[in-house]
This record gives sequence, C-alpha cells and structure tokens, in this order.
Amino acid sequence: MSGRKYKRGKQICTVSDFDQSCSKFYVVYFGPCNPQTKHRSFLISWQYCTLLNFIEKGWVFEAESREE
Repeated sequence: MSGRKYKRGKQICTVSDFDQSCSKFYVVYFGPCNPQTKHRSFLISWQYCTLLNFIEKGWVFEAESREE
C-alpha cells in the first residue's frame, strides 16, 4: 500500500508568501482535519478572497516530497 507522496512543509502566512514561493504543490486543509495536496495552479484559479481566507485561517502549507 502506498502512502502520501508529500508532507506538510512551511506554512504560507500571506498572499505575498504564496507569490514568492517556488513550490509546485501545497497541502491545503479543507476543514480542521482534511488535508489534500493541490497543485499551485489550483490555488491560483481561486478568487482572491478565497485564497486569502484559507491563508488567514492557517490552512495552506508548502508540500515537501517524502524521499524515503
């Protein structure tokens, strides 16, 4: 059985942090305990207020590869 390819990395605290991040994948929490890995383009396609809301709640993190 395969596990997740990515783990949670640095938290994105501002939209500026998101713009400056060079990560292609992000761990996004849809609620308090439902993390999903999403591509950068998925987050870019959100309206600004939605992205800002998720960042302010602390639900967006850079995804780091799990190299085993």
